[in-house]
Amino acid sequence: MLRNFIKNILNVCRGQMPSRIGTATLEGLPDEIRCHILDFLSYNEIIRCALTCLTLYNTVKCSIELQYIIELVHPRSPTTSLAEYLGILRKKANAWNTLKPIATDTSRLTTLFDFNSIVHRNIISCMPSVHVDRVSHAVDIKTDSTYAVTVFMIPSQVPHTYRYTDELQDVEIIITFPIDVDSEGFKYQISSRTISTGEEHPLSHGSHVVSGRAACSEALRIKIAVAVLDDRLAVYIGGTDKNRNQCWSLHVLSWQRPSQADDLCAISDGNQLSDIRFLVKEKLVAFSSDGCIYLYDTEDPSKAPRLHARFMLPNYGSASVFDHPSNFHSAASCAGLAVPVDHWIWTTNPADRVISVTSVFVSSICIISSHIFFMDIPSTWFDLTSQDGRLVTWSSWGPQNCRLLPKERFCSEFFFGVGGSRVIWASPIAGRTDSLLRLHMADFNPSAVARGIGKVIREPTISAPVPLWPDTQVTTYLPFVEVSYDRTFNTPVWDITLDEETMVVFTRRMIESGWKMQANVFEM
Repeated sequence: MLRNFIKNILNVCRGQMPSRIGTATLEGLPDEIRCHILDFLSYNEIIRCALTCLTLYNTVKCSIELQYIIELVHPRSPTTSLAEYLGILRKKANAWNTLKPIATDTSRLTTLFDFNSIVHRNIISCMPSVHVDRVSHAVDIKTDSTYAVTVFMIPSQVPHTYRYTDELQDVEIIITFPIDVDSEGFKYQISSRTISTGEEHPLSHGSHVVSGRAACSEALRIKIAVAVLDDRLAVYIGGTDKNRNQCWSLHVLSWQRPSQADDLCAISDGNQLSDIRFLVKEKLVAFSSDGCIYLYDTEDPSKAPRLHARFMLPNYGSASVFDHPSNFHSAASCAGLAVPVDHWIWTTNPADRVISVTSVFVSSICIISSHIFFMDIPSTWFDLTSQDGRLVTWSSWGPQNCRLLPKERFCSEFFFGVGGSRVIWASPIAGRTDSLLRLHMADFNPSAVARGIGKVIREPTISAPVPLWPDTQVTTYLPFVEVSYDRTFNTPVWDITLDEETMVVFTRRMIESGWKMQANVFEM
């Protein structure tokens, strides 16, 4: 009854039905009553209400309770009250916004891993590997990164192997290419196995042969990238021939139920993709060599991915990647994790997360709010003069939804991590020559900014010109809360990673010893 009442009121607000109750709309009610009514809704319904008018948007934005309900994007235990959940969220939010982490564990590793992540107290480290068979020259690549890698093809077209590991789900996706080389076109095989046993994954139902771009059969170089989230799988195959002509295909399917037609894919000529990443199962972003972020609709795996928009980024090009987080996760993808019975797994609302883009040519990190990829894009934002009419210019979307963090704020290397809505980086302290570092945390969650716990940064960041674009300066405004924490590390910082609950600072040894990397775990 209550939800029908709210639905009718919202229809009145939109002018879709005549009002039978005069001015008794949600807009006309006191703010406290509006909050109380919205409190009965799910987070999805609250978000939809907030998008109907400015009054409801401000109500939701300024209500801590409603913001916390939005953050509760997973099922709630029937034995735990909403008040208890809100108390836990407030405690964790306050711990982050005062940045006083508690060191809880230290572990040493004998390998210096390039890719590290933490998901609900599970540290995942990976060292990408490449093995070339001396006889056949077949290449075997193993990685957990979504970055595209390049394989140089040889005339004999021996099959190569690309292995993508998803330790959260204990699955390894294996791409074998090319296969069926006697036929026209370019085909590759998708199979999966369990990492822990090495056997075929029980949910995969066998292998699946997929048809890519026919032009790739003549390619001298093949670029390949894979992304996985829950049961969703994306495979990008791009080719470059001897005349430097480029073509590519992007397949999105269910690796657990690979029943779609093998030629359903997005295809393109020209600009290749350097990285792909699922935001949620229904949305995939890809970074293109023309400096744009492509947003694809992948809601229905039985259909080809549909290009929704191309978001232009300034000063970024073919050498740019989604640096952090290494992978997004969801409640479903974390279902198999071993956690204490009383431990509460929680994830940030996907629209409140941030992603980072880095480039070898740009001396700053671009932090992007994922909210832009979940909103209905105004038609006036699209550049109708572009070839496909899907280009969204930087001035339309970028300045208010991005924040450039200049290199001067970091150590000599980009030591930073991204988890949920937060970014943490390390910087030296002026005048100090010891190993004392200052950890900075920026929280871009709109509710954190609204609460104002910490120093709220609203002033714009103006980037310095870069060598390739000496006349270009970029101004960004995305607000965030910043706090800092001074900490001494006995060895140099190698990497930083975090999720909603935990931060891990990886340090490395400068001398030969039995271990090369140390993981310093901090709980919030």
